[in-house]
Amino acid sequence: MKGHITVFFSLLLLIVFSLLCTAIESARLGGVRIRCQSGAYLALESLFADYSLPMAREYGLLMLDKSYGTDNSQAYQEYFMDYLSYNMTANKELILPGADLCQAAAVGVTLQSERVITQEGGVPLEKEILAHMKYAVPAGLFEWVMEKLGIMDQAQIVTDIFDKLSDIQSKAQKVDNAVQKIHQGIKRIKEYRLDMEEAKDRIGDAVDELDELYEELDRAETTREIVRLNSEIHTLERSIALQVQDLVQKHTTLLEYNKNVAVQKKQYDENTRLVADKLVVMEGIFAEGMEKLDEDTKGIVESELSDIRTRSAGEGDYYKASYATEDIHSNVSILQSNIQSLSPYMSGGTDGLKNVLDSCAGAMSVYSTEKMELNYKDEAVSGTGVDVIKRIKNLLGDGLLGLVVNQTDKLSDSEFSPEESYEASLRGYAYEEKELLEQIIINEYLLNRFGNMLEPAEDKVLAYELEYILKGKEKDKENLAAVAAELLLLRSGMNLLYLLGNAEKNAQAELLAVLLVGFTGMHGIIKVTQLLILVVWAQAEGIADVRSLFAGKRVPLVKDDLSWKLSLEGLAKLTSSNLPRETEEVGGLSYQEYLRLLLFKEKRAVRNARTMNLMEGVVKKKYDKNFTLKDCISELVICTEFKAEPVFLMLPFSGRGVQKNYQIEGISSYGY
Repeated sequence: MKGHITVFFSLLLLIVFSLLCTAIESARLGGVRIRCQSGAYLALESLFADYSLPMAREYGLLMLDKSYGTDNSQAYQEYFMDYLSYNMTANKELILPGADLCQAAAVGVTLQSERVITQEGGVPLEKEILAHMKYAVPAGLFEWVMEKLGIMDQAQIVTDIFDKLSDIQSKAQKVDNAVQKIHQGIKRIKEYRLDMEEAKDRIGDAVDELDELYEELDRAETTREIVRLNSEIHTLERSIALQVQDLVQKHTTLLEYNKNVAVQKKQYDENTRLVADKLVVMEGIFAEGMEKLDEDTKGIVESELSDIRTRSAGEGDYYKASYATEDIHSNVSILQSNIQSLSPYMSGGTDGLKNVLDSCAGAMSVYSTEKMELNYKDEAVSGTGVDVIKRIKNLLGDGLLGLVVNQTDKLSDSEFSPEESYEASLRGYAYEEKELLEQIIINEYLLNRFGNMLEPAEDKVLAYELEYILKGKEKDKENLAAVAAELLLLRSGMNLLYLLGNAEKNAQAELLAVLLVGFTGMHGIIKVTQLLILVVWAQAEGIADVRSLFAGKRVPLVKDDLSWKLSLEGLAKLTSSNLPRETEEVGGLSYQEYLRLLLFKEKRAVRNARTMNLMEGVVKKKYDKNFTLKDCISELVICTEFKAEPVFLMLPFSGRGVQKNYQIEGISSYGY
């Protein structure tokens, strides 16, 4: 019995011990899983602690260079496995090793996803910048930018509308010429004397006299009398033919006058239609941007366009050209018919002439000039004004940069051409709906971190970095010239807004327009020229504004009478050698503040790409020539595979007593 009990107890003890080992191994396995997961996270955290020092030092941004400064973009996996081995092997490199109940080791790592700085249209870069700037956003910046952008939008719309004026001017000039010639032609027609009744009576009497001579010739008896009568008949026939010729000539002259008026009316119609077509474009721009214009500006633009349409596009027949020429075609027909009827008698003959004269006189009774009266006064004054439009065009043709910078020889000559620009890869990326505040913050970062013309970057690939971000040209001077042109366009638009609302300066421009093109009674060309003078006046003031900005002075976004520099007399005398001096305007915007506004108008993809070009170029120049942002990431998700050996559980009955290893997988993620 004792032996039986011992065997039974031994078997029972084996079962209890196996159960106990299984429970311990199960608990251990749970701990191993946690150890693997935490080890992978710690290794990933250690990996991201190796952020790119050049990017952090130069730009304050955290990002992991996967290549670790090598040409191997997978180098980060080796570093990760190394960090992980220390986390998973408790005795690694210890002089006095201790017990390790985990007995787990990493056997592989697989990339699940990564957020590369250069992908997604540069959005990862934007996120890093926003994280860097979260405590550095000036109060009220959003409201300031939105207020200024609203005004800029108005200026842009007005500029786009009146930018088409130069196309209209030549057509309006042709309308003017046509109206003048119609007026002159009508004047000739009305002043020309063609008394058909008097001519009919006079020629008719001569025909009657000729008939009497023929009767006398039939009764003549002497040779002398016959000779005399034949001579008189010949003389009278010649006289009648000459009178008919003169009558036909008068008809022909009058016909030419009428035809010329018809031709000029056709020219008038064609050119008013061309003006109308150009106006459709201007009015389309106006309609698209109408919601962005305030009521005053909207009313001014609407009035100017309506005035041009009325005076130069024929709307409403302002000059009554159609009414005044309404009878021209019927008059031409009458004159042509009379000429055709009278022409056979120009070389002689009187048979049926009196009937023809009666018919022509009857036709001429329908000929009418009563409606021929234009809404036009012939008060022609030849143009004697200075062509300020041509003067400013020539001035700008000499090169803008030389006009706005006093010492161009002191400008930076730096040149930068990225090995591989990011613009092509980022163009066309479909961004999510634009968050205005975020974009303003990103632009603020650029203003703080990148150099510009007044605060050049030192030891960088370019000195004028912000100008490069805006224009993307290879040379500093080229970027600066392009920014100057954009600032001039902006300032010209803002100045034009002021001029359009200033009655006194409008009157001055109209007076100069009269002197420039001459007063002809046709106000359309004067109105177009007046607006063009306002445009070039705004441009000339804009040149002075950009000069002030480049000299470090402040220029108000919206001008008033006190801040306006250039008089119309000064405009007429303006040359590159007597440009207005640079002045400081209290409450105006600085050059950097204007750049802030220009940055906001730039496309996100272009801005991000050029920013990355600069960042990569600087790091390559100063730190690592193999550096590329394509290997920089801000977030990583990986899957790690582990192998763990059993410690408290042995399975000798499975596979010749070989222990079964545990296979453990875990997903880990980390990002800045």
